[in-house]
Amino acid sequence: MSTPNEMRPALTYDGDLGDMYAVYFKNLLLSIITLGIYRFWGVTNMRRYVWSHVRFQDERFEYTGTGGELLRGFLLAGAVLVGASVAALIVGGVLKAATGSAVVASLPVFVLYVVVFVLALGAYYSAERYRLSRTVWRGIRGGMTGSAFAYGLKSLLYALLCVVTLYQLVPWVTMRLLESRINASSFGDQSFSFQGQAGKVYGAFLIALLGSLALAAALGLLIVWPVATFIQQSHDSLGGLYLAVLAGIFMGGVVLVLFIIGSWVMSCFYFASLSRHVAANTTFGALRFESRVTAFRVMRLVLGNLAILAVTAGLGYPIALHRGLRFAATTLFVAGEIDPAALHQTTLRAPAAGEGMLNALDHGAVL
Repeated sequence: MSTPNEMRPALTYDGDLGDMYAVYFKNLLLSIITLGIYRFWGVTNMRRYVWSHVRFQDERFEYTGTGGELLRGFLLAGAVLVGASVAALIVGGVLKAATGSAVVASLPVFVLYVVVFVLALGAYYSAERYRLSRTVWRGIRGGMTGSAFAYGLKSLLYALLCVVTLYQLVPWVTMRLLESRINASSFGDQSFSFQGQAGKVYGAFLIALLGSLALAAALGLLIVWPVATFIQQSHDSLGGLYLAVLAGIFMGGVVLVLFIIGSWVMSCFYFASLSRHVAANTTFGALRFESRVTAFRVMRLVLGNLAILAVTAGLGYPIALHRGLRFAATTLFVAGEIDPAALHQTTLRAPAAGEGMLNALDHGAVL
């Protein structure tokens, strides 16, 4: 029997792949029939299944969100984006008429782009808050404080800072953004706490960055330069030049794919190091966490899932999801226990609608 201070698996996942496929095919069929409208309810159905098959301290989670809330959030976000776009065009027209300057008239559109970008970055924050507020364990739900817009603005400024420093501040920025989200999160009346140190993961990040640059240089010397030379020497005939250009386009695609795969493989070492650091420095009451993620396990998971999705033309999504949930359950460990009697209901107000901006900007609608 394990002692309270001994590390043990934090979560237990007992989902069945056959049951998950039943939910998936029902969602797929109804989404096709309703021309995509049912996708909000489809996401909700899958979340309810997954949440109900994940246990912590032998108690199952429950997802209480609804498809109607997701649809309402999507429509509200769409209205905000359309209204802001119309307002920017009207103000731009007024400024053009008043000043006669095209530069001045373009300022509202520029501001609109910045605002939309900030909203897109902040959408992750608001989506996390919604999911936490709809996650229940032993009748206690989660919550999150803070402003999604402020988080998006901070993310934008940090991104610019990374560019200015040639991406050397990426680990530091990652820690600060994680602190913003984790420290604002709570379950019941108990808050999570995380303090990250960028120096602990900088070495892994630098290896991944330099490895990617070296890969780009190698691909350039081995593929791009010979192809460019071949194209330059094929100008004698139109047919030869045409074939050379086609070869260049094809090899360019090959180079891009090889670079994406290669740089991603190198980034697995940074991701694994980051995951272990975040888990080790996150607490929740008496709970202490530990991640046993390794770069090899991440590579095997992601490359396997990509292969499954490619071979099945996307129909292997439940398999990929099932593998990901099992991965999470077998790599996250915890020491300590939560006394359910000491955990009281949160007083934070739950959002009325969910993930609207994330779905409206088309990088949401995921589990």
